Amino acid sequence: MNELNDLKKLWEQFLGEVPKDIQFQLWLNMHTFEVVRRGILVAAEKNLAMKGAMTFDHKLRFASSVMNSRTAEKQARTA
Repeated sequence: MNELNDLKKLWEQFLGEVPKDIQFQLWLNMHTFEVVRRGILVAAEKNLAMKGAMTFDHKLRFASSVMNSRTAEKQARTA
């Protein structure tokens, strides 16, 4: 199975409503597969801690923020 489908299934399993493919493609253009995967899992942990109260937009923004932070940290270590 390809990376995009794997990420979509992961999102759906833990976060519900799945973003459009373009969102996953954007993330994969900016981050490694593992960073995107981790961003989704961290967002899922936060949503669970909030008892499922995160909105769709909050999930997207939080996952993106995690991904951006992880990629920036990785780039800083290799610079």
